[in-house]
Amino acid sequence: MNYLTLGYYVLVAFAFLFYYLFPKKQRWIVLLIASIAFYAIADASGLWALLWMIVSSFLLATQVRRSRWLLGSSIAVSVIPFWLHLLAQIISKSLPGIFLPMGLSYISLQIIAYLCDCAKGRIEPDHNLFQYALFLSFFPQVVQGPIPRYGTLAPQLKEGHTLEEDNVIAGFLKILCGLYLKYLLADRAAVAANTFYQEAGVYTGIAAWIGASMYLIQLYCDFFACVLLSQGVARLFGIHLDPNFDHPFTSQSIAEVWRRWHMSLGAFFRDYLYLPLGGSRKGIVRKYINITIVFVASALWHGVSLTYLAWGLLTALYQVFGGCTRSFRDRLYEQLQIPPGLKKRLRQMFTAILFMLSSVLFRSYGFHSLLANVRSLVQFHALPQETGLLGMSILEWILFLVFFACFVAVQHWNQSHQAEQVFLQKDWGVRYGFYVVMILLLLVFGTYGFGYDAQAFIYGAF
Repeated sequence: MNYLTLGYYVLVAFAFLFYYLFPKKQRWIVLLIASIAFYAIADASGLWALLWMIVSSFLLATQVRRSRWLLGSSIAVSVIPFWLHLLAQIISKSLPGIFLPMGLSYISLQIIAYLCDCAKGRIEPDHNLFQYALFLSFFPQVVQGPIPRYGTLAPQLKEGHTLEEDNVIAGFLKILCGLYLKYLLADRAAVAANTFYQEAGVYTGIAAWIGASMYLIQLYCDFFACVLLSQGVARLFGIHLDPNFDHPFTSQSIAEVWRRWHMSLGAFFRDYLYLPLGGSRKGIVRKYINITIVFVASALWHGVSLTYLAWGLLTALYQVFGGCTRSFRDRLYEQLQIPPGLKKRLRQMFTAILFMLSSVLFRSYGFHSLLANVRSLVQFHALPQETGLLGMSILEWILFLVFFACFVAVQHWNQSHQAEQVFLQKDWGVRYGFYVVMILLLLVFGTYGFGYDAQAFIYGAF
C-alpha cells in the first residue's frame, strides 16, 4: 500500500468516517488505529523497529535535560535503526526489513528534533505513549514528510476537530493537484529522465541538457505531489501540515533555493546543526565551514555514496562561492547598467542552471556514470530524430508541455493570489466542475494509460 493505491484511499475513507463519529476527545484514537493499519499493510516487517524508536525516545525524553551527554546518548539509542542503515550502506550490505521501518529517515529526524526541543525546554515531554506514537507514525506524512515539529503537529493530532466543509474542499483540491503533478507531469518526465541517465554517454548536447532538466522537473513534481497528497489527506481531518516548497525556481541564489526547497529538511538542519555549530556568528570562514558540514550531513541523510557526497560538497561550494563573489557581481551588474527586472531574471536563470547541474550528481548511478553524464552536457553530436526524443513520442512531448505550462501558469498566479482561498470562495458548481475536469484529465491522460508503470515516489526511498 502507498499513497497512490486504491487501498490507501479506502483506508482514508474509513478513517474519515469513524473520526467524525467518535467523541471529540477520542478522535485521535482513530488516527492512531489508521496509522497502525497503514503500517501493518504497507510495511509489517518494520513495525518492530518503529516500536523501538517510539518507546525508547518516549522514555528517554524525560532525561535529556540533565546533560548534553544524556541527550547525545538518547539520540544514539532512539535512532539505532537509522545508524544501522547508514552502516549497511557503508559496507555495502542489505539489512533485513525488520531493521528498516518505512519512513525511517524522516522519523529519525522527528525524534532528534523532539529530544533536542525537550532538552532545551521548548516543549514538555509527552506523557501519553499512544499519542506520542501517533505523532511519529501519522500515516498521511510518514512516508515522505513534510518533517513536522512536535510543537506544531502533536497538538493538532490530540485535538478533536469538527467537520468543516472548507477543510474537505481544500483537502480534495490538494489531493487532485497532487495526482495531477504525479500522473501528468512527474511520471511522464521520468521517461525522458530515465532514458538519459540509464544510457549514460549516449545523449549529448541539447538532448543531454533536456534529459538532465527533465529529471529536475520529475524530482520537483514528484516530491511536490506527495506533499500535496499528504497535506490533502491530513486536511480532511482538520490538520494542517507545513508547506515544503515555496516557488524554489524563483530563487536568485542557491542559498535561497534551499530556503524554498524541502523546507522542513532545511529548517531541521538549520535549527539542529547549523545554528548549534555557531551559524554565521563566529566569522565568515566558520560560517562557510558550517554550511559545508550541513550539506555533507544532508548528503549522508540521502544515502552513503560518492555521488551524494559530491552533490553535498558542490551545493556547499555554490554557496561559498556565491557569498564570496556577491559584491563583485553586484558591481558588475551596476557597471553594465542592467535594469533591476532583467538582473532578477538573469539571477533566476543562472541559479536554475546551477541547481540542475547539481542534480546530475544527485541522480547519476555511480562515479563513472557521473563522468559520462557530465561529458554529455559539454559535447554536441548529431542524433537521429527518434533518438533525440528521449524515449517519448511527439504526442507525449506535446501533452507534457501543455500540462507543464498550465502548472507553471498556476504557480505564477499563486504567488500573488491565494489559490486555495479563491477556490473556497467559488460556488459549488465551479468547485465540482473543477473536480470533474481534473478526474477526467487523470483518467484520460494519466501516465498509466500509455503503457507506463507508476513510478514510486523518489523521496520515499530516503
